Amino acid sequence: MRLIPVVASAAFVVLLVEAPALAAGKKGAFLQTDTLGMNVVNYQFDTGKTTTVGDAAVLSEFVGLHYFVIDRLRVGLNFQFSEQLAPNPATGSTFRTFAILPQVGWDFWGPLFVALVITVAPWTSGTPTFDFGLQAVFGVGIPITEHFKLRPKAGPRRVTDPSQAERLRASLAACA
Repeated sequence: MRLIPVVASAAFVVLLVEAPALAAGKKGAFLQTDTLGMNVVNYQFDTGKTTTVGDAAVLSEFVGLHYFVIDRLRVGLNFQFSEQLAPNPATGSTFRTFAILPQVGWDFWGPLFVALVITVAPWTSGTPTFDFGLQAVFGVGIPITEHFKLRPKAGPRRVTDPSQAERLRASLAACA
């Protein structure tokens, strides 16, 4: 069993998809997130080792549910699944990581947020090797389109225009 006391990571977030009705930052609101990302730089304090995307391209998906305990302050839990795209790993499976990530986040100003994330990973390096980590995350939320955002805007999104509601129903029906 390997314990890593602190891991510092700089992650490049590729896409975060959120249901518009759940994009909220108000007390009592839930937020469901799906994140696809890749570490650009990773430094491990216990070994003093730095790795970059040039060493290994590992694509990670994070699926989570968060609850705003007060306005702009959320607690949540994500599940992480990671696969190594290149190069082929010398040991273990290409399925590199399964982790559970409890966290506390604060949307402190406009699109900016910070979070403290605990990593509990029973599967790492493509093997059943346990890891534990702590991450401080700083991020920014940028809208991509009406239904896709890198992070949610504060407050729930409500459809009040009947024609907009009908277009949304038609779009959802076309996807089914």
